[in-house]
Amino acid sequence: MKIIAVDIGTSRIKAACFDELGNMSFRHSLRLDRAESPCTQNAEEWFSVSAKLLSEVTADLQAPADAVVLTGNMHALLGIDTAGNPVAPAILWSDNSAQAEADELNAGYGKKIVNSFGNKAIPVFTLPKIMHMKKTQPELYARTQTFMQSKDFLAFRLTGKKVTEPTDASGVLGMDLVSNRWDTAFLRDLGLDQGKFPEIIPSTSICGHITPDAAKRTGLSQGTPVVIGSGDLASAAVGSGVDQNTVSLTLGTAGQLLAAGDKGGGRKLAEKLFIFAHPDPQCELYLGSVPSGGFSFEWFAKLHNISMEQFFDLAAGVPLSDTLPVFLPYILGRGAPYMDYSPSGAWFGLSAEHTLAELCRAAVFGALCPLRQCTDLLEDLSGKRENLILQALAGREDAVRSTACNLFRQKKFIAANSEASLSGAAVIGFTALQKYADIKTASANMIRKEEAVSPADHTARIHYRKFLEYANILH
Repeated sequence: MKIIAVDIGTSRIKAACFDELGNMSFRHSLRLDRAESPCTQNAEEWFSVSAKLLSEVTADLQAPADAVVLTGNMHALLGIDTAGNPVAPAILWSDNSAQAEADELNAGYGKKIVNSFGNKAIPVFTLPKIMHMKKTQPELYARTQTFMQSKDFLAFRLTGKKVTEPTDASGVLGMDLVSNRWDTAFLRDLGLDQGKFPEIIPSTSICGHITPDAAKRTGLSQGTPVVIGSGDLASAAVGSGVDQNTVSLTLGTAGQLLAAGDKGGGRKLAEKLFIFAHPDPQCELYLGSVPSGGFSFEWFAKLHNISMEQFFDLAAGVPLSDTLPVFLPYILGRGAPYMDYSPSGAWFGLSAEHTLAELCRAAVFGALCPLRQCTDLLEDLSGKRENLILQALAGREDAVRSTACNLFRQKKFIAANSEASLSGAAVIGFTALQKYADIKTASANMIRKEEAVSPADHTARIHYRKFLEYANILH
């Protein structure tokens, strides 16, 4: 069997073919142009680029795919009108213009939204963005028939069906985590039209089939099943092999710690880590984050007029030491566990003796410390995790990988396939096609990892304690 997975990122869309053993082939990708600002994107490009990539993978495959499965960026605001067209460019997760609406939700419904939806309101989530749209652009709200996430819009263009699934719905804020249904009474109390929120179906559902028009655009056979899949955080967790004993550390534009637990077991984590639905209905997904993550490296390199390659080379050439300054990477806000998205980055302990290379090394260490902090909190409140999967920059760049190996106590692994979201989507897809009984069984057969070298360095622990000391000053 062959399945094509599509991942709609905020900067790049990827598509690849997978077999039932998790082997990936015919991977293609294209960068996306940003629309009017870094926080918006033309949703029509999500479809046009995806269609191009699907046609390329289909041509390489030279045989009909058994299905297509989708994943994509979460928390976007995209309104679709009655003709099926976007009412405006999609507003991405990184936009924070709905801070006032998030504050309003927390003030008026704080205990309710934490207990029912797992998280306090922050401007990242879609619900505050919808409220902001209704208040500031009522004509766009009125024109909207359905609010959709990135992969759901692609599913609509491929099949004509307007649906979502629990992982993306939980990232909107407004889906009850027990029933996996929209809390219509809550939405009505906010003055929102619950009919604008799409039906929620399981992540492993076949949401529809390729239409004649989509077949022409993509090269796929008419009638090919389309699996709705999951939001990219959830598929990345599945594709990394995250389970109740394994967490994943990803350092890309943002820094993310992904973990899982039994459904309903993470209530102690509420307001400290994010809680979302999991593609496996028996589990839930936990997220620790630092919004800047790898972006802080780009910011620092640009300020000092060096390339990213030079940045990582300089960082790798400096050992950890007690004399390194402490970098607080909160230039885009602090994220978990503070749930604060006001920029508050800082350096502590800087001296005239510090070199550029030492600052690069300190920047790498500082970007990882909030994720170690989230790991400690996770283990304190929901039990030990013995394994750590290193993804993206954490698995690819020597400076970041060695720092993570020093900083985290868990046994470290590198995923055999670094395309975690695509791999996770494939696991969901083959589960939907009933090749495997459930996501856990599919993951065991499709996801592989290799142990990473994990040197011991007590200096890392000392520097981490200094980081916490300074971070608590801000708090």
